[in-house]
Amino acid sequence: MKFIIALFLFTASYSYAANKTFRLHLSSEPSGLDPNKQRTSSSGYLLGNLYRNLFTFDDHKGLLSDLGTECKRDKKQNLTCFLKKDLLWSDKTPLTAEDFIRTYQKILSAKNAIPRADLLFKIKNAEAIYSGKKELETLGITAPDKWTLKFEFEKPDPEFEYNLASTVLAPTKEDLSAYTGPYKLKEWKRGQKIILESNPSYKEGHAERPLVEFLFVEEDTVALQLYEKNELQFLRRLPTLFIPRYKSRKDFHWFPVTRLDYLGFGPELASHEDLRKAFTYSLNYIELQKIFSSEGKPGCIGLPDTWFPQKAPCFDFDLKKVPTLKSTKSYTLMFSSLGGEDHKRATEWLQNQWSKNAGLKTHLEVKDNKVFLQILQQNPPALFRKGVSPDRPTCLASLETFAPSSPENYLRIKAAEYEKILSSLALAKTAQEQKKWCLAGAEYLMKNHLMIPLGAIHFSILVKPEFTGWKLNQMNQLDLSDLHLQP
Repeated sequence: MKFIIALFLFTASYSYAANKTFRLHLSSEPSGLDPNKQRTSSSGYLLGNLYRNLFTFDDHKGLLSDLGTECKRDKKQNLTCFLKKDLLWSDKTPLTAEDFIRTYQKILSAKNAIPRADLLFKIKNAEAIYSGKKELETLGITAPDKWTLKFEFEKPDPEFEYNLASTVLAPTKEDLSAYTGPYKLKEWKRGQKIILESNPSYKEGHAERPLVEFLFVEEDTVALQLYEKNELQFLRRLPTLFIPRYKSRKDFHWFPVTRLDYLGFGPELASHEDLRKAFTYSLNYIELQKIFSSEGKPGCIGLPDTWFPQKAPCFDFDLKKVPTLKSTKSYTLMFSSLGGEDHKRATEWLQNQWSKNAGLKTHLEVKDNKVFLQILQQNPPALFRKGVSPDRPTCLASLETFAPSSPENYLRIKAAEYEKILSSLALAKTAQEQKKWCLAGAEYLMKNHLMIPLGAIHFSILVKPEFTGWKLNQMNQLDLSDLHLQP
C-alpha cells in the first residue's frame, strides 16, 4: 500500500512538474533574437538564457566559469582564455574558439552596425577595423587551438574579463539557428509570446528545467493583474504605488542593481549653466524618495558608497542656489515608454516642482524606446530621463558611459579633463586610487551640472514561491539555468 501511495505521489509530482510553466513578461516584443545586436536591457532576461559567454557574474563570488574555464594575463597584460572542451550548440554541433572569433568579426564589421562594438575597441586593431581602416584578419584575437582564445590589447583594459560575461559578446551562429544557453527557442507566437524549452546541450544547472514563456505586456499594472491570477510566475517590476502593500509578502523581493539613472541636459542647455542649476536645485529630493518608496536617495549618484572614499556625492534641495531667471520658454522633457507608469508619474512630479520652485515651464513627451534612442543619438531634447546598466560592476564601466567613444554618451561630453580621469581610473593599481578617481569622475559630472542623478536603484519583484533556483544579480541579469519546481 505504501508503495502504491508513493508511486501515485511521484507520478502526480512528475506530471505537475512536466505541465508547469514559468511565465514572465517583456514590456514589448523583441525585433529579433540576436544578442550581438541588443541595444537595451529590455530583452536581456530572454537573450541571457538563450546565449551564454565564457563567464557569468555572481554578486558574491565574482566571475564564474560558464562556457570557459579560466583566463590568464601575461606580462604585457594580454589575455589567454580557455574554453571547456565538450561544448555543444543546441543543435549538437561542436562549439569552438573559431565560433567566438567569427562572432567578434561580425561585431566589428561596419556593415552590421552592431551597437556595442565598443566593448572590443581596446583590442589590437579593433576600432580601426570597425571604422574601415583595417581588415578583419588583423584583429588581435587568435585561436591557437579549438579551445583557446588569445586577446592582444592596443590599450590597457584591466576589466576586459567582465566583457566575457556579457551576452552582447556571446558566440552566435550566422543564421542564429542554435543556442549556447540553458534554454533554446521552442516557439515564437508573433504578437503573443515566446516559448523556451530546456537545452540539453547545456550541462550546467538543473536537469529538469521547466518550460519558460515570455509574454508581451506593456503596462505594469496589467502584468500585476496577470501575476495575481497566476498567469505570470515572475513579475519583473512592481509599480511603486503597490510597494507599501506588498513589501511584507513572502513573494516580494528587493534587488539592489548597479545602474546609473539620471536626468540629462541636451545641447539646448549646454551653454546655460544657470538654467541647469535651476533645474537641479529646485527639486525636493526627500519628497521624491518618499513618494516612490525609494531605497536610494534621488539627487545622489546611484553608485555604491564602497566605490568612493566617502559616501557617494549628492545634490540637495536648496532654493538659495536657484538662480533668478526670466525665462518664458517651455523646455521639453522626454522619456521612454519602457519606464512604464512610474516614469510618467515621476516626470509629472518633476514638471510641477520646476514650475513651483523655479518658475520653469516644461513640456513632457513620452516616446517608444526605439524612437527615443534615435532622438538621443541625433538631437537630444533639452531634458531627458535615461537609465544605464553598465557592462561591468565597476566604477570605470559606469563613468565610461560618458566617454567620447561610448554610444551612451548622450551628454556629448568631449572634455580632456574627463578623459584624463577615466584614464587614471583605468590605470589605478590600488583600491584607494580607484576610489579617488571614481569620486573625481562623479564630481566632474555633478559640479559642472551636466546631469541630475536619480539615486541608487532597487528593483521590486514578485516571484511565485513554488519555483526556485532562479538568480538575479546586481547587473540585472536573470539566470534560469537552475530553475525548477520546489519538491
